[in-house]
Amino acid sequence: MKAAVLYTFNEDLVIEDVPIADPGDREVLVRIIATGVCHSDLSAAKGKSRPKLPVILGHEAAGIVERTGSAVSKVKKGDHVILSWAPNCGECFYCHKRLPTMCDTYGDAAGGNTLWNGALRLGSAKKPVNHFTCVSSFAELAVVPEAGCSRIEHDIPFEVAALVGCAVTTGFGAVVNDARVEPGEIVGVIGVGGVGINAIHAASVAGAEAVVAIDINPEKEAVARSFGATHFLNSATQDVTAELKALSRGRGPDSIIDCTGRPAAIALAYDSVRLGGSVISVGIAAKGEMVSLPASTLPNTQRRIIGSNYGGGVPERDFERILGLYRAGRFDLDRQVGARVPLEQINEAFRWLEQGVLARTLVCFDR
Repeated sequence: MKAAVLYTFNEDLVIEDVPIADPGDREVLVRIIATGVCHSDLSAAKGKSRPKLPVILGHEAAGIVERTGSAVSKVKKGDHVILSWAPNCGECFYCHKRLPTMCDTYGDAAGGNTLWNGALRLGSAKKPVNHFTCVSSFAELAVVPEAGCSRIEHDIPFEVAALVGCAVTTGFGAVVNDARVEPGEIVGVIGVGGVGINAIHAASVAGAEAVVAIDINPEKEAVARSFGATHFLNSATQDVTAELKALSRGRGPDSIIDCTGRPAAIALAYDSVRLGGSVISVGIAAKGEMVSLPASTLPNTQRRIIGSNYGGGVPERDFERILGLYRAGRFDLDRQVGARVPLEQINEAFRWLEQGVLARTLVCFDR
């Protein structure tokens, strides 16, 4: 198959032919039709998350089932599927605790850049290639765990389905599952990117009285408002804490979702949220970065800081909820699809992402 392989951090991915093995008993071979270019992929390429090299990146994807392993019962050849980058085993401690995105089996596989049980299906014995989050979708084909496939109806566009596989669910779930936004609440969202747009949209759909988008780039105001933001604050030029309190009867927002991962943004959210309010941390900080908070305020304010991973819920359930809202015309996914490029332009797509392009770039393969 044709694939984009990362051999060296901070260098371009190499487009080449890579062998791919047949799926194992509980694995599925999927022909990738569309895959989003996400900041998590860029961070890996830049060495921020440091996967084992060489590796095929890509994790936000949708495609068609080509072949299944002997023990697979969830999907069949010809099914259209969204791929989950956090497949769960359903049997470990965290799965039983209803925290499927914390699954021990997946964590071991993702940390070792393999599939479950340490298996590699990419490359050859002499030149093995590592997996990325049990997906590796910057390629024509992917072997994934059965648990990582969610079947969708054939009328759902693959580009839309791919985005639901990561950015949409992450932003939507942070609002619905972690912040648990209710009608009439005031919500702040820091960082108007792929995840932030969906957090803004979800808060608006949930009935928030005010949705305040916060970013340093004034050019993002228009897109934030088009997805439901009622206000926009520029954190480079405005006193965000004071403005948020003024918009919330002097109290501060009920919840603030940080989609940047920057320590300063998390501290800003903590300072700005109301008493008893929630700070939802979605963005990924660089390793070693720390957040400094006044310890004496933790018990006195009852503010909560909640880490949100993949939307904090059950990804497959959230896929269904989001696509249900999409079908009903209540959640706009079509406008989030940006440029469609062939795999040969993956490095250009990374550079566009670094430049702050708003709509999601997707690598699309001919069917």
